[in-house]
Amino acid sequence: MNKIIAFIFLVNCLQGFSQDKINKISGVVSDMGYPLANVNISIKGTTEGIQTDANGKYEIEARPRDVLVFSYVGMHDVLIIVEDVTSTLNISMVPRIEELDEVIVAQRKKKGQQGLALDYAKNKSIVRTTYGFIDAENAGYAMNTIDGDNLNPGAIDILSALQAKIPSLSIESVNTPEGGTEKAAFLRGRSSALNPKPAIFEIDGQIFTSVPTFLALDNIDRIATLPGLGATAKYGNLAAGGVIIINTKGSFVMREKGTNKPYDQVRLRNNKFDDRTALRKLKPVIPNYLLEIEKATTISDALNIYENQKRLYSNSPYFFLDVSKLIKNKYQDQEKVDFILDEMKVLYAKNAEALKALAYVFESEKRHADALKVYIGIFRLRPRYAQSYRDLANMYVLNKEYKKALGLHARYYQLRKLDSITLTFDGIDAILELESTNLISRKGEELKIEKEDVSDSDIGGTRVLFEWNNSEAEFDLQFVNPNKHYFVWSHTLENESERIYDEKIKGYSCEHFLIDKNLLGEWKININYFGNKAYNPTYMKATVYYDYGTSMERSEVKVFPLSEKNVNFELLTLINRLSVSK
Repeated sequence: MNKIIAFIFLVNCLQGFSQDKINKISGVVSDMGYPLANVNISIKGTTEGIQTDANGKYEIEARPRDVLVFSYVGMHDVLIIVEDVTSTLNISMVPRIEELDEVIVAQRKKKGQQGLALDYAKNKSIVRTTYGFIDAENAGYAMNTIDGDNLNPGAIDILSALQAKIPSLSIESVNTPEGGTEKAAFLRGRSSALNPKPAIFEIDGQIFTSVPTFLALDNIDRIATLPGLGATAKYGNLAAGGVIIINTKGSFVMREKGTNKPYDQVRLRNNKFDDRTALRKLKPVIPNYLLEIEKATTISDALNIYENQKRLYSNSPYFFLDVSKLIKNKYQDQEKVDFILDEMKVLYAKNAEALKALAYVFESEKRHADALKVYIGIFRLRPRYAQSYRDLANMYVLNKEYKKALGLHARYYQLRKLDSITLTFDGIDAILELESTNLISRKGEELKIEKEDVSDSDIGGTRVLFEWNNSEAEFDLQFVNPNKHYFVWSHTLENESERIYDEKIKGYSCEHFLIDKNLLGEWKININYFGNKAYNPTYMKATVYYDYGTSMERSEVKVFPLSEKNVNFELLTLINRLSVSK
C-alpha cells in the first residue's frame, strides 16, 4: 500500500515538472579566458541546438531537468542540468590535451591571447573584455587602467570612486525611458560634444548601459577606460561615449593545473600545511547601499534610506538580507528586521535559492519555527529534490516533531526505490541514511521504535555538514588536521563532474565530513571560492555537530556569504576533544 501511495506521489511530481515554464538561458562560453565561437549547445536526447556567436555568446530555451551539452572540437564536453532557477550559465571549456610542453618565445613585444591570459594575474595593465584580453601598453589607442586596490573604499559608489581617478570623467543626470532620471558617466564631459553619449560599462564580459551601483568596490580587481574611437571599433555605436571595463577579483586568473594559484607562482607539491601561508579572514564585502544606511543616526532615518534604495536594489534578494542584518546588529529592532524579511519572502516566494539563504539565516539565529515555514515553502517548489526532504526532515527534528521527520525519511526512501534514473545510494543518500539512523537511535523511545544497533565507530567525534544555496557554486574545502597535514575536497565541474551530475539528478547541494575522533586538537577548515556563474553571492551554511550520535550531541550553525573568488579564506576552527558519552 505504501509503495502505491509513493508511486502516485512520484507521478504527480513528474507531472508537475512537465508543466514547468521554459527557462531562457544565456551566457558566454570561453576557452583560456576569451570567448569561443561556434560552440555547439544542444539539449541531450533531442535534435534541438544552437551555436555560440563570434563573441562566444548564446541564448537557448530549456526546461528544468533538461541536460545542456556544450561541445567543441578538441575540448571536453560540458554537461549542465537545468534547474528551476537556471538563467545564466557562463561556461569555461577545458582542452582534451592534458599537458603541453612549455614554449618560451623571446623578444616578442605583443603577445597573443594565451600569453596575455597567462600574464593577467601579475600585470594590472591587462584587462579582460568580451572581445578578449587587451594590454593597455599595446592597445594601439589611448587606454587608461586603474588598480582596484587604489580606489577609495570610502567612496559612496563606483562613480564617486572613478571620478577621483579619472580627471576627464563627469557625472550628470540623464532621462530614463520610464520618465525618471539616473546618474550617468561621461568620459569627456557633456560640453565636449554637441550630442554626447554616456559611457557604457562592461563587467566580466557583461554589458550594462546603466551605472552598476550594485558593484562592491572591494570586489574590483582592475578598471580600464576605452575612448569612443577605440570603443566603437569593438563595441559599435552603443559605445560612442566610451567603455568603462571592470574586472572583478579572481574572475580571470588562470590557475596551474592541480593548484589554486596563478601560473607564475610556485606549486605546493606535498600536503604539509605551512603556517606561514597567508590566509585571509573571511569578511563579507560591504555593498555600497549598506555604507549609506550605516551613516544613519536613528532607525527611522535608516528605514527611510532603505525605502529609497529598495527602488534600485530590490531586484536582488540579498539586498534584503544585508539590510536586515545591519538593522539587527545596529538597532536590535526585531520587528523592523522581520518587516524587511517579510518583504523579501513575498517578492521571492518562488525563488528557492533566495529562500534557502533566508532559511540559513533563521537557522543560525535558532529561529527554528521560522525556518520550518520557509523549508515547507521550498519543498512545495521543489518536491522532487532530495535536499527538500533532508532540510524539511532536519527542521522537524529541531522543532521536536520527530514523527514527521521520520515520515519524510521513509517517504524519500520509497521514492528513491521507485526512481529508475538513480539507483545508487550515495551522496545525499548517505547523509539521509546516517541522520535517519541517528534519529532512531537518539529518539527511539519518543518514536516508540526499537533503537537500531549503532556501533562505537559510528558515534562520537565531530561531524561537519556543509550546505550551499546555489547549485552552480564551485569551491575547494581544505581540511588541516592537528598534525598540519591537509586534504582538499573539490567541488568543481572540472575536477568532480560525476559528483555534480549526481547532485543535479537527485537535487541536492550538501556534503558532510566526520572528523577523526582519534586525532584530537585543533582542526582548521579553509575555503577557496571560484564563483557560481552569476553575480549573486553564494550562501554557505556550516553545521558543526559535537559528540555526534551520543546523548551529549550538540550543534552550532554558521552562515557565510561568499563573493570574492580565488582567495584561500579561513572558514572554521574546531577543537576536537575527547568526550565521554552518558
